[in-house]
Amino acid sequence: MNRRYIAFAFFVGMALVGSAWSEAGEATVGWRGDGSGQYPSADPPLHWGRVSKTVKGLHFQAAKPKDSDTGAPMADGVIREWLVLGPVALPEGAKIDDDTLPNETQLSPAENEKAGEATWKKIHASTDWLNFATLIGKPDKSVAYACSHVFSETGGTFRMNLTQIGGVRVILNGKVIKGNNRIKLDLVKGWNTLLLKCVPAATGAQAVWASAVTLHAYAPAEYENTNIAWMTSLPGVMGGFYGGGMGCGAPIVVNDKIYLLSEPFDLICLNKSDGKILWVKSNSYFDAAIDSDKASPSYKEAEVLAGKLSVINASFSAGPVAPAKLDEKTKLETDIQLKMRGVDVDRYKLPERSDVGYSGFTPVSDGQNIYIWLGTGVSACYDLQGNRKWIRVDNLPNFEHGVSSSPILVDGKLVVFMRDLIAIDAKTGKTAWQIPLISRDGANPNGYFHGTPLALNIGGVAAIALGNGTILRASDGKAVFTNPGMGKAAIASPVLEKGMLIQTSSWGMQCFIHKLPAAFADPLTLETQSLSVDTPTYPHFYLPWYMASPVVHEGLAYLVNNAGVLTVVDINAAKVVYQELLDLDHFQGPNDGAGRGIGVSPTLAGKYLYFFGNNGASLVVEPGRVFKQIAKNKLENVVAIGHWAERQERFIANPVFDGKRVYVRGEGTLFAIGQ
Repeated sequence: MNRRYIAFAFFVGMALVGSAWSEAGEATVGWRGDGSGQYPSADPPLHWGRVSKTVKGLHFQAAKPKDSDTGAPMADGVIREWLVLGPVALPEGAKIDDDTLPNETQLSPAENEKAGEATWKKIHASTDWLNFATLIGKPDKSVAYACSHVFSETGGTFRMNLTQIGGVRVILNGKVIKGNNRIKLDLVKGWNTLLLKCVPAATGAQAVWASAVTLHAYAPAEYENTNIAWMTSLPGVMGGFYGGGMGCGAPIVVNDKIYLLSEPFDLICLNKSDGKILWVKSNSYFDAAIDSDKASPSYKEAEVLAGKLSVINASFSAGPVAPAKLDEKTKLETDIQLKMRGVDVDRYKLPERSDVGYSGFTPVSDGQNIYIWLGTGVSACYDLQGNRKWIRVDNLPNFEHGVSSSPILVDGKLVVFMRDLIAIDAKTGKTAWQIPLISRDGANPNGYFHGTPLALNIGGVAAIALGNGTILRASDGKAVFTNPGMGKAAIASPVLEKGMLIQTSSWGMQCFIHKLPAAFADPLTLETQSLSVDTPTYPHFYLPWYMASPVVHEGLAYLVNNAGVLTVVDINAAKVVYQELLDLDHFQGPNDGAGRGIGVSPTLAGKYLYFFGNNGASLVVEPGRVFKQIAKNKLENVVAIGHWAERQERFIANPVFDGKRVYVRGEGTLFAIGQ
């Protein structure tokens, strides 16, 4: 598979902002709160849900159903009971769409029934993954079958999210169902027979033989909400499936307001209590234009369009905006950009859109101001009421999958990363220093990273830890430590816990544990331990990379890879405590932009761990040396309705905990969970 289509870009779910302090003594708040992913004073709910009535009416069982059978409920859309058969030899030259077993489409097996040398056996699936490598054995030139029966109270059309590795043939009620990853299933009222036929695939050094299946509602759908305080539809949702930054940026909470970014250039402020949009501020190249460009005729033309855009943006505070107005907003933004190219084609040329879009980042605040950075190179500072203090543009070329690091505040500076690391004086918006980190040529320069940097304090000296293992002095950007073991294109962000700096490498699936010294030095010497956090016995799509950043609690680091495998590491002993495949309704395909796989970082809120998947599922887990699940929750919601890419809403952004509430951003919706 071409690397451009790998599960590479959950970049926003991997960013992290380090803890720092403003001159006023207020702790900064940004990505994952103070940067640790820990909210010890929060008291969030354990249970919530938004489930469609049609999915709530689904049941399953492996055995052939009798008229009196009702099966087990599957309100999360996951079939837990299957009959599995294999390995069944695949004849030389045969295709998966050819019948391998006689009259294959009409199969209706029973437990312990023979099919050649193989026997149908009943299995209980703890997640949506069917890992045939574990259930059957080593992959070979063979196929595996999985059959179950689904009861629908209503019948009708459903969407099946199918993560397929190596190829799958789907048969429903004796008919072959065509489709790729999101498959339309027309269930009859009553019992249905679903059959999967799967072939293995080699991905990298590991052969994988697995599929994952979850059912969702098809639009239009009616939902039943539980413990959801409010839901707010957000502007800036793109209909396409690749790239686009759809809901990637996490919100921040400052006092009684919520701030977040929206495609393509907007900062949005909402009321925390009811989700009402208070104001929307544009940060386009027009807004960031330098004074000498404002005399250009093209700028004057853009100014007229910007006035019309401001009227639409102001209308959001009055309530939901009609779709026609949203379309007009998008067209105005596009036309303004074209006019700005006429002002200066180099300064105002949009970089290629990142997988997380232009706005797939998290704002950062010192309690007095909101600071933002966009993938266009625009950065800005606002007060809490939405008055802009400064704005600037630093337009550098993008790279493969694009930039995705959120800004941080450290040493009185706003620090952002494109191909250069740029430190901006937080008060004035002027450049403090600018350090070229990677070449400005080529889509795949070595040594770059996607996670957000982390602010450090080493012996009273402000420093910055980058996602690729480098540590810099914050006063001038000088590198004082590098970690060559990190490899290139590091994705997850570093985490600091009691003087221990924890980093994960994507390429080698390594966890690095650095002990920071008590005093700062140039160069900096760290005590380093490393260990493998690979997951060879678990299924994955393409590569089992770590996109999400860890959370650390009582000496244990909790890491989740993009296939939903939890690895718990004892950071003092540098040993893996356990690994567990999480029941997060994982979905992964080649063309889902930043939504390909699980990239939401785990969080500790109150006394429990919270894990979020990429399709609305979440788990509440008790921390410790053994896995103990407390609850599973589901947010089901169809978005992009009417578009060819209509789908279950994807979740990329990390949750934010505040008191008794959890704020969760999907690609088109901000949910307030709790009282």
